[in-house]
Amino acid sequence: MSSNVLRLRIPDAGLALGGKRLFRGLDWTWRRGEHWAVVGPNGSGKSVLVRLLAGEFFAPEADLSLPGAPDGDPGRAVAVVSLERQARLLRAMDAYVQMRWSASEEEATPTLEAWLSRDAVEEVAPFERVERSAASEAAFARRRAAVVARMRLGALLGRHLVALSNGEMRRAQLARALLSAPRILALDAPFTGLDAESRAILADTLGELAARPAPALLVATARPADLPRGITHVLELGADGRIVRIGKVERKVERVKGKGKSCFPETLKPGNPKPRKPEAPETRPTLWKISGAPGTGRPIVRMRGATVSYGDHVVFENLDWTVRRGERWLLSGPNGSGKTTLLALVIGDHPQAYANDVRIFGRRRGTGDSIWDVKRRIGWVSPELHACMDRGATALETVLSGFTDTPLCHGTPGVARRRAALAALARFGLEGAAATPFGALSAGQGRLVLLARAVVKDPPLLVLDEPCQNLDAANRRRFVSFVERLCAERPETTLLYVTHRADSVPRCIGRRITAHFR
Repeated sequence: MSSNVLRLRIPDAGLALGGKRLFRGLDWTWRRGEHWAVVGPNGSGKSVLVRLLAGEFFAPEADLSLPGAPDGDPGRAVAVVSLERQARLLRAMDAYVQMRWSASEEEATPTLEAWLSRDAVEEVAPFERVERSAASEAAFARRRAAVVARMRLGALLGRHLVALSNGEMRRAQLARALLSAPRILALDAPFTGLDAESRAILADTLGELAARPAPALLVATARPADLPRGITHVLELGADGRIVRIGKVERKVERVKGKGKSCFPETLKPGNPKPRKPEAPETRPTLWKISGAPGTGRPIVRMRGATVSYGDHVVFENLDWTVRRGERWLLSGPNGSGKTTLLALVIGDHPQAYANDVRIFGRRRGTGDSIWDVKRRIGWVSPELHACMDRGATALETVLSGFTDTPLCHGTPGVARRRAALAALARFGLEGAAATPFGALSAGQGRLVLLARAVVKDPPLLVLDEPCQNLDAANRRRFVSFVERLCAERPETTLLYVTHRADSVPRCIGRRITAHFR
C-alpha cells in the first residue's frame, strides 16, 4: 500500500475561479499518519480545495492522486461534512424554509434512523439486492450504536431530517460520514453553529480519531482556534488564494517565502477542551430565563402562554415574552432547545404561530395580516434561509430579493432599489461580487450577502439567527461593528440575535432570553 494518502500538484498559474487564481504552484504530499488543517479567511479557497479532493470540483490543470481510492473515485474515498453538503441534502429533498416546522410536510424527508441505516450509508438503491453476512450486519449495527451514542443522537433517531436543528444536523452528518469508513474525513467549518458542549464533543471525537491510523483527517476552518488536538500539518491560504505556509505544525511554522501574508498568529496550537458530561436529554421541553431591564417602547413582539409541540414532544410551553421597540435581545441556549423555532413564531414561518397568542407589531397572527405584511417590516438571516436561496441568482439579485422577501428577485427593480442594494453590498466590501452567482460565493461571502439583503430595506425589526456563522475574524468584526453602528444610529431598531459565540455578540445587546433543558 502506498505511504501517501494523496498527492496534489497545481501549476504556477493556479486554478481560475471567481476572478482569482487559487493554489498557485501547490505541491502537496499527504502521507499516512498525518492529519491536516486548511486555514484561511473567507474566499481563500478552503471549500474549493475540499470539493476538489472529494471529486466534486473538476479542474483539468490539477494533478490529483488518491492511492487506494475505490475504482479511482475520490467520492468513495473522501467523506465530507460541510454546510454546503447539508444545504445540498435539503435541496435534493425539495426542502424549503418553512418545511422544518410543518409536521405534515416534514415526513417527505427520511427519519434520522433511516438515513443512518446501512443501505442509506452505502447508497444502495431501493431496487438493488445486496447479499450481506450476518456477521457484517452485526458489525455495522455495533458501529452504528457506538457512533450514535458518541454523537448524542439516540433521542433524535425518530425525527425527520428537515426537523433537526442546524447543530443536530451537523452531528448527524459526521455520524454518517464515520459510518461510511472513508480513507479521508474532510470537515469544512465543522464547528460552525454548534453550542459550546457540541463543539467540545466534536473536538474530542476528532482528537480520538486523530490518534488512530484511519481515517486521515482534514479540517478546513477560518478559525484556527477551533482546530482539534491531533492535527499534525497545516496548509494556510491567503485572502488572494496564494499559499502562505505549508508543513508540519510546530510552535512556530515556517512561512512559504514570498507567497502571501498570513491572517493568523505565528503559532498554531491545535487542541480543544474535552466535553462535559451531557447535562440533560434533548427530548425534554425547554425553560426560558429572561434577563435585562425592559425598555419603555411600544411592544413589537408579544407572546402569551406560547407552546410548541409535535405529538408527545414538547419544545417549550407557556412562554410569556415581550419585545419592545428599540430593545436588543440575545437568544442563547444549546442546540435543539428551540431558539430558531421561537424566531419562526415571530417571522410567521411556523404554522403553530396561528394557534398561539402571538402579536407582531400589535397585530395577532390569524386576524387578517398575511405573512408578507409582516415580513415587509422584518430583516432576516438564518442558516435555513442560506440553504434555500437561489444559487444561480447573482449577489446583487440576492440582495434585491430582500425587498420582496422571497428567495428570487421578481420583476425589474427600479434605480433606487438597485442603488440601495449596491450600497448594502459595499457596506461589507462585496461590491466587486455583485455579478457573481450566489452559489459561486464562499460560504462566508454568501452569509455577508444575506446580511446585506436583511438590512437593504432598513427594517424596524432585525432577526439575525447565527448571522456570523462561518465568517472569519475580520468579517465577523466588520459585521458586529456594523450592527453596533446601526443600533447607535437608529435607536428605534429592534434586534433579535442568536449566536453560540461570545465574540460575535454586539455590545448593543441589553436583554437576554436563555433556553435551558429541564
